[in-house]
Amino acid sequence: MNPWQAALNPAIYSAAAVPVLVGTAAAFQQTGTFHPLFFVLALVGLILIQAWINLTNDVFDAETGVDKNKPWSLVNLTGQPQRIFWLGNLCLGLGAFAFGLLAWLQQDWAIVAASTVGCLLGYAYQGPPLRLSYRGVGEIISFLCFGPIAVTVSAYAQTQQWLGSALAASLIVGTLTSLILYTHHFAQIADDREAGKRSPIVRWGTKLAARRMIWLFVALYGWVVLFVVTGVLPWPTLLVLGTVVLSRPLFSWVNQFHDQPQKVGMAMPMVIQVHFLGGILLAAGLVMDRFL
Repeated sequence: MNPWQAALNPAIYSAAAVPVLVGTAAAFQQTGTFHPLFFVLALVGLILIQAWINLTNDVFDAETGVDKNKPWSLVNLTGQPQRIFWLGNLCLGLGAFAFGLLAWLQQDWAIVAASTVGCLLGYAYQGPPLRLSYRGVGEIISFLCFGPIAVTVSAYAQTQQWLGSALAASLIVGTLTSLILYTHHFAQIADDREAGKRSPIVRWGTKLAARRMIWLFVALYGWVVLFVVTGVLPWPTLLVLGTVVLSRPLFSWVNQFHDQPQKVGMAMPMVIQVHFLGGILLAAGLVMDRFL
């Protein structure tokens, strides 16, 4: 993949598509409700907000120098950080408009309040002065933004209710999203360390971090089993366990090549596949339960 393909890779936007899909499926499973327009507005809005986060993060990382050896950074490709920054802000404005329109159509502004919290966290992830990802809590931020906030807001967009099943499903989605970021850090360790970015991989070292990756999988599959056993989620959501056919080779690859940046970087398509398949199977399980 050339730098431009890597920079514009549409697969990374599954991080936004999956929460909307799962939240909408949770709403349908509970109420039988599906409003196509509300689904589209939530989907477009979240994709645009993720684009804002991605674009502005490129600019913020250029300021710290952490991306100086990253050929697929849009700032490095274009040499125009200000244009990238304002393009990101345009995406934020359009995304905010989509959620604002959704709230106006429903005459319910709870969605705007919740999405604003998500945007503030998204900015604090890399933006000054907090730069929370540099403090080693990036995975927590991604978990919250693209897990509990995105999934429950997407379900609320359909029902105007905060659903317990959507919250439970959001923990699964959030764990999948954190797994993407965690895997990404292995190939970036040298630049992260030099720039003072205290990712878990920098703090623990690649070998221990690779071993501790197992806890993300324990959390992922543990959530599924726990929520099905307790009746919070329906039994068809056990389909998510099928992602083990992809997560096992992912875990093995990272543990084998944890200290070889070029090779461990090849795990990124694998982890995106785990995330996307997990989200699809979770949504499918929720929808299936409605018809059983």
